[in-house]
Amino acid sequence: MKNMMLRMVTGFVLIFSGLMSSGAWAYEMAGVDIHGFVSQGFIYSEHFNYLTNDSKDGSFQYNELGINFGKELTENLRLGIQLFSRDVGDAGNNKITIDWAYGDYHLRDWLGVRAGRIKLPIGLYNETRDIDMLRTNIIMPQSLYQDLLRDTVIAANGAGVYGNIDMSGAGSLDYQVVAGQLNIDNDSGFEKYFNHRAWGLFSVSGDSDSEITFAGSLKWNTPLDGLLLGVSAMRSPLETPISYIMTGHPLAGTPGRVEATNRVYTLSMEYTWEDLVIAAEWQQFEQDYEAHSDAMGAVVRAQNDISRGYYIQASYRFTELFSLGAYYSVFYPDKDDKDGTNNTFKSDAWEKDYALTMRFDINEYCIFKVEGHY
Repeated sequence: MKNMMLRMVTGFVLIFSGLMSSGAWAYEMAGVDIHGFVSQGFIYSEHFNYLTNDSKDGSFQYNELGINFGKELTENLRLGIQLFSRDVGDAGNNKITIDWAYGDYHLRDWLGVRAGRIKLPIGLYNETRDIDMLRTNIIMPQSLYQDLLRDTVIAANGAGVYGNIDMSGAGSLDYQVVAGQLNIDNDSGFEKYFNHRAWGLFSVSGDSDSEITFAGSLKWNTPLDGLLLGVSAMRSPLETPISYIMTGHPLAGTPGRVEATNRVYTLSMEYTWEDLVIAAEWQQFEQDYEAHSDAMGAVVRAQNDISRGYYIQASYRFTELFSLGAYYSVFYPDKDDKDGTNNTFKSDAWEKDYALTMRFDINEYCIFKVEGHY
């Protein structure tokens, strides 16, 4: 899905957010592994509302909660499910959803099969973005990991294959291929994202239908210890019912639909050396779409959009208690209009974000983070 460029006022922004996490607690009952986590954040911004709809006043509407269950039925077969809820301002609203749920049959190191609701292998961190304790930062780089689309692109209902291929002196190769349908819930943030990208022409009027989505990734564990290189891609067609806005236009208030095909390509790099982790990713999003009018029985607008984003980040664990992280993230909604020539507000042409995070591991169950954005 397209990464959204948040509609910002001109100028700069500074955000401070604290997050208290219960870490990951674990329990075993009747052979079932039970894990859970709770995160509560506070977000404040100076000049405009960011992520939440009321961050200028300071907001506690930034939280996550999850619990998962897993059981090994045989040496090769494992079942698992995670229930999840979150609140990001006026999106999510603590609605309980099935984050992922699948059966995993591991035949060989080089071949495994999954079926159910399967996490999508987009970039380095889409599959682990629900595990906050694995990363230093609070808000992931929005150039690739849009918070409003988190629930839409976290997983697909279908099947997949995966494995690790040993290449001897050349390292090893991890691969994944997934085919399935996206679960598009407007309350999760998709509607807010879609309406922003609709240029005020139309808005979502119902539930979207997803056709078969294909996603795949290759990750090369190179011979250089700690260096990982990756490439991933996804193709996702969908149809969304709309209502035309276009004040004063004959189509205003009439129904229609948007048919879109989304393609995402990502290049990734991660290097780990002792307590230092450096990562960088580049992504191109391509969308072909047609806006149809039921009243006219014709295509009102057809367009091809290409956006690009990238980031570089680093984190270092100084002690068992304290870690420090930072990243620089850039997103262009139109890769050919980086200076805003075609935008009413030049700041609509880009999002450039400097972030600095301090993480405190209070104990194995509790983490506190403070993060600033400019």
